[in-house]
Amino acid sequence: MNPISAQTSRRHFLKGVGVTLALPWLESLGGKLYAADSFAEPRRLLLICLPLGIYREALIPSETGQNYQTTEYLSLIDEFRDQFSIISGLDHPGVHGGHSAESRIFTGQPSGSKNVTSLDQYLAGKIGMNTRYDSLVLSSGRNVMSWTDGGTMVPAEDKMANTYAKLFMQEDQNNTDKMLREIGEGKSIMDLVLGQAKALQPSLSRADQSKLDEYFESVRETERRLVKSESWVHQPKPRVEAGPPEDPASKSEIVTQLRNVCDMTYLAFKTDSTRIASFGYFQQNNVNIEGVNNGYHPLSHHGRDPNNIAQLKLIEREFFVELKRLLTNLKEAKEGDATLLDRTTIVITSNLGNGSNHSNKDLPVLVAGGRYKHGQHLAYEKSTVPLANLYLSVLNQFGLPDTSFATSTGALQGFDLLS
Repeated sequence: MNPISAQTSRRHFLKGVGVTLALPWLESLGGKLYAADSFAEPRRLLLICLPLGIYREALIPSETGQNYQTTEYLSLIDEFRDQFSIISGLDHPGVHGGHSAESRIFTGQPSGSKNVTSLDQYLAGKIGMNTRYDSLVLSSGRNVMSWTDGGTMVPAEDKMANTYAKLFMQEDQNNTDKMLREIGEGKSIMDLVLGQAKALQPSLSRADQSKLDEYFESVRETERRLVKSESWVHQPKPRVEAGPPEDPASKSEIVTQLRNVCDMTYLAFKTDSTRIASFGYFQQNNVNIEGVNNGYHPLSHHGRDPNNIAQLKLIEREFFVELKRLLTNLKEAKEGDATLLDRTTIVITSNLGNGSNHSNKDLPVLVAGGRYKHGQHLAYEKSTVPLANLYLSVLNQFGLPDTSFATSTGALQGFDLLS
């Protein structure tokens, strides 16, 4: 079947069954069809935060531009040099407080104000309808970085066996019927509560009206998700050769947890189950890594002690080892005339520019994959360019016409798309 006839058949199929249900990327139908009823290529986003910082000297090159000398951490992924960029000098204006800034790393919302939607959840609201799941909020030790527009933190899943079941295990008919009943009951309850809330509107103060508006927004979002769940409930989940992961018994098994999270993200992207994911790499106390005998958090406050720095780098090196494995998997996975890495933007950063002294300035940033002109170190004058400018550039790469995000002053200059 050629691509044109495949597209026509798919349109006739959707019209015939009376739905606009999203289908997974189907290479057998010409490599031009994917979940949305659109002919643009699917693009994906992965946000990763290292909440305890990243040891700067091992990551950020001294030189700028394309001819920089690779660093200790970058040497671990050097074979992908043309597919990632290092960015320094960026931070979020008005965001401070050390560790407390963690929840604002992907929102850019100044400290002291109510938090709002994070980059992943904002994008999920724009393209999430194209896949079974709007986004995956996962945890490799921690994730308090995903927030709804109403200022509610999205809970993260730290059991990858549960994520595997959610993505790939088929529901039996009894469970399907139960799910449909629960969806119906959820709608009925929301209709009732929403009706009662609207009846209260005329007697409410201005402040209460504002709160009620936020409530209505959350109800509409919940209704949207219920309708989406109902439309997918009879659609079979994709099948994968990989079996379910074994969750580590101890939180100290930080590397196993990280690998499991990366594997689930890769499988979710490969099967087009979602196009947006986020997670954090973190452990408060001890980690099971050879040569490390102190807690991750205490080591992040290294105080320039050589022994502490050496142990800290062992923990952070493991992150880049697993990152290389993820990049390799994405690059080897073909999708149409490109690879998953070509179509996946990975933003890696931290809320701490210096974990030892809790600075929230000059944050470390690595962007891999996507349709960017990579292979360079972009260095900006410290605290003159908002990190949100990068986020705006990411949104624009997805074809969104947004001209601002959080505290952005425009798209990030010098970080250009491929022609």
